[in-house]
Amino acid sequence: MDDEKILVNIINENKGLICSIVNKYTRYYDYDDLYQVSVIGIIKAYNNYNKNSNVKFTTYAYKYILSEVVSFVNNSKVIKTSREYNKIYKQILEAKNILAQRLMKEPSNYELSLFLELDESLINKVMLVKDSVKSLDEAINSDGKTLTLLDSIPLESDIDVDNIFLKEILKTLNDEEMKLINLRYFQDKTQSETAKFLHTNQVQVSRNETKILKKLKKTVCKTV
Repeated sequence: MDDEKILVNIINENKGLICSIVNKYTRYYDYDDLYQVSVIGIIKAYNNYNKNSNVKFTTYAYKYILSEVVSFVNNSKVIKTSREYNKIYKQILEAKNILAQRLMKEPSNYELSLFLELDESLINKVMLVKDSVKSLDEAINSDGKTLTLLDSIPLESDIDVDNIFLKEILKTLNDEEMKLINLRYFQDKTQSETAKFLHTNQVQVSRNETKILKKLKKTVCKTV
C-alpha cells in the first residue's frame, strides 16, 4: 500500500478525532476550512510519528491537529478584533476582578452586563471572539479560571484521546499542585473559594496558580 492510500486510511480512521477538535470552532469558522487544516495536521503527525514510541498515534496527532486549527483561527481575517472590542474586553476583565471580590464568585456575563451597563449579547460576543484568538501559550491570571490549552480539551468526549493528553501533562504536577488545579479548573472554584479549601489566602492561590500554569505550558511545549 503506497503512502497516499495509507494517509487516506489514517484520515478516515481519525475523523472522530478531527471532528472533536473542529466542532469547537464551527460557530464562527467554516467547517470545510477547519477540516482541511486538520488534515494537514494529521499528515504532519504521520510524517513525524515514531511507531516504536509508547505514545498512541491519536494522542500524538491531537497536538498537531489542534496546532493547525489554532494557527488557522489566529491568522483568519474574520476574527481580527477591532479596537472597540479590545476596549470592551479590557473593561470586562476589570469588571470580573471587581465583581469576583464583591460576589465571592465568578461573575456571570449577565452580572457583567449589569455592572458595565452593556447588552449581555455584546458581552457574550466579545468574550467568544476574544477567547477564539488566544494562542496556546497565553494564560491570563485573574480570579476567573483561564487556561487556554486545557479549556480546549474537554473532560468528556466520545473518544478518549482528550483525557489521555490531559492526564499526560497533569502527571508533571505534585499532589499540592494537583489539588489547586482540581479545585480551580475541574470544580469551577474561584481563587477565593480555593483559598478556603486549601487553608490559605487568595493572593497565595493566585501566585501558586501562575507558577503551575507556567509549568504546564513548558510541559506542553516539550511534547508538541
